[in-house]
Amino acid sequence: FPAALAAQATQITSTHHHGSGQLESVLTDTGFSLSLRVPSIDIIGFETPVASDDERTRVAIAISELSKPLDLFVVPPEAVCFTASANVILTHDVPGQQDTAGEGGTSSTTGEHSEFQADYVVQCQDMDALNAIEFAYFQRFSGTRKLNLRVGAGAENSTHEITRAAPRLDMTQIR
Repeated sequence: FPAALAAQATQITSTHHHGSGQLESVLTDTGFSLSLRVPSIDIIGFETPVASDDERTRVAIAISELSKPLDLFVVPPEAVCFTASANVILTHDVPGQQDTAGEGGTSSTTGEHSEFQADYVVQCQDMDALNAIEFAYFQRFSGTRKLNLRVGAGAENSTHEITRAAPRLDMTQIR
């Protein structure tokens, strides 16, 4: 029974498109949270279960780098932000489940999918100084092309497409 719960907890439930990740952010008076979902092939170059020391090393490096959100999602230093928490896991789909690539999406030929899931809480001393976010994420991970970003700020919600070609989010229109 515990193994079934663990498998269910790490099952991929979102649409899976190579090159495209999902990022959700919620802004508060004292900081923001981020929730990132990205296909593992975009980060480490493969989706199959880890099978070698080289692959284990690539996963460990990716988890280490994904555990530093302010190196990937760069905020103005005047905001004086720090990472309060960072949790990163590598998940795999459950064999025999329906392909989650979605219509028109790309998927691996074996039907295996894995993704990195990262959840962050960032605290800031001056949220008014948070006027932009630079996405160094694209420079670090060459397999990434875009992030579909959903931002919640109070009762307001907005969506944005952040791309390798335009890796900046103007925050002045959001809050």
